[in-house]
Amino acid sequence: MRKIIPALLVLALAVVASAQEADERIGILLETLGDTDQGVVARMTFRFNTPAVEEPGALLVLQGSLMKEGQVLRNFRFPLPEERPSQVPSIQVVPEGEVTVEVRLLLEGQESATPLLLSRTSKTFTVAKTGTPYVAGANDGADAILAEGLLPETVGAVKIRPPQRDVAPNLFIVNVDTLPPVARVEFWVDGKKVIARNAPPFRAELDLGRLPKRVEVKAVGLDKQGRYVDADAFIVNERETPLELKITRTETPDGVSHFKLSLQNPKGMGIRNVVFFAGDKQIHEWTQPPYALDLPTTRLAGVEFVRASAFDETGYEASDLLFLDGQRFIEEMEVNVVELPVSVSDRGGNPITNLEEKSFTIIENGKPQTISSFNFAANLPISVGVLLDHSGSMEKRMEAAKAAAIQFFQRIIKKGDRAFIGAFAGDPSRNAPFVSEVATLEAQVNAIPAAGGGTALYDAIVTGLYRFRNVQGRRALVVITDGEDTNSRLDYKDMLAYARAARVPLYFIGVGFALGDNGMKSLAAETGGVAYFIRNVNQLPETYAQLEKDLRSQYLLSYHTESSKKDQAYRTIEVKVNHPDAKVRTIRGFIP
Repeated sequence: MRKIIPALLVLALAVVASAQEADERIGILLETLGDTDQGVVARMTFRFNTPAVEEPGALLVLQGSLMKEGQVLRNFRFPLPEERPSQVPSIQVVPEGEVTVEVRLLLEGQESATPLLLSRTSKTFTVAKTGTPYVAGANDGADAILAEGLLPETVGAVKIRPPQRDVAPNLFIVNVDTLPPVARVEFWVDGKKVIARNAPPFRAELDLGRLPKRVEVKAVGLDKQGRYVDADAFIVNERETPLELKITRTETPDGVSHFKLSLQNPKGMGIRNVVFFAGDKQIHEWTQPPYALDLPTTRLAGVEFVRASAFDETGYEASDLLFLDGQRFIEEMEVNVVELPVSVSDRGGNPITNLEEKSFTIIENGKPQTISSFNFAANLPISVGVLLDHSGSMEKRMEAAKAAAIQFFQRIIKKGDRAFIGAFAGDPSRNAPFVSEVATLEAQVNAIPAAGGGTALYDAIVTGLYRFRNVQGRRALVVITDGEDTNSRLDYKDMLAYARAARVPLYFIGVGFALGDNGMKSLAAETGGVAYFIRNVNQLPETYAQLEKDLRSQYLLSYHTESSKKDQAYRTIEVKVNHPDAKVRTIRGFIP
């Protein structure tokens, strides 16, 4: 049996000896703020005397329940920060009439598995409507936003069935099940509306082409008046991923952004929780479906992106990130958002990091374009993939290469960043999903199999780029290899076309190439990346540091380009900077 330190034992005896005294340690105030369709919004403030706690690592927690007529309406739990405040406010939606609030102050210590009750109390309030609609303040937290009544009422009215492959290997049939009041379904593929059905059966046929693709299919359900009801998303042709998460956002004319988090769970594992963030601010956490949220678009002012993570019962994480720029409905003309990671350096190769938007000019096919967004890379999260060659020639280098990869993830993954690790030899088809936990990435690196087989480099590049379909923002794919392609099914021409369409910078680290490889150099230059060549794997940490410096000092520019489904012509891109002696690097062009 574990020992409880003397200070806690004395405190426990005091609580048992005088329950009445313990009840007086917490005060509860309730102030009504306004009305919503769900009830009355109230600010509850819990005031208490913080006890002196000496146990290292101990956590103070306010835990309680909101009850009406003896039934629990909602439970809450507030861990207290280290500075130990004397009061905790919370905004909640409560029903009219008599409402009872019960709260306990607990100590969760490392020396005992059972939380220690320090104080508890309950209080009953009579709540009446205020007659004024509740609107959250600009600086209010997530509880205030949710109190505004923004959890959608109609969820689950649109559901995409798992697509079925047609007779032709590249065709997929997508069927959508609906519930009233859905009367029309729009089908969107990779951000473009491709077809709409005004009556059931709601069905579409997709041609995914010969190369592997990770295609996002979104179905948006509307009622007879054309108003948004619900949406669902499905990732078609995803390879061996046990859990997939996709955020869809539909902005409607009434100024509301409807967010839906669609989960694909082919193994049927239990979902532990799903968390949704606006920028770095957590907005909501679900422990069960539906995973949906409606937010006034005005509340997203200044928010660059939203992100979400889902965790299953094994701890496996699936995540998604959605940049908010350019997400509005476009009815008559299809427009793509082209994002350009731009590196600018001086004559000595040092990054120039103090430029403004007006310093840049984007030229597509010889025509100047209007910049729609501008950001410095250090302000934005990054999605990075690492492909590690484990063919037979890497046998003596594998342990050092794996250790360097772990160091790279430890250095580069910050809050909001995501990464994946993929190993390739003769078969590059298995790539892990994007995750945000460094510990998960370390485990995946350590699980890379022993070296052996040939080098399917071109197949590996395409398979790695495939993971970036519909991933927005800063992106990079890093390829570490010591050999040329020997086993790929795709040739260089097909791989190059796919790389141009993916618009993801490719960074190569060639190990043991005395003079470098022109193919790697040209492909890196084409995509806006860099090719590094080292003599042995002991130079990998230094090379990773250079790569991280490059990624952290980029600018991210975007503009809108017109296109249609039939556009397949290569378009050149040039970025100019109004700065003396500046050297600019970005993608040289793309295929829509």
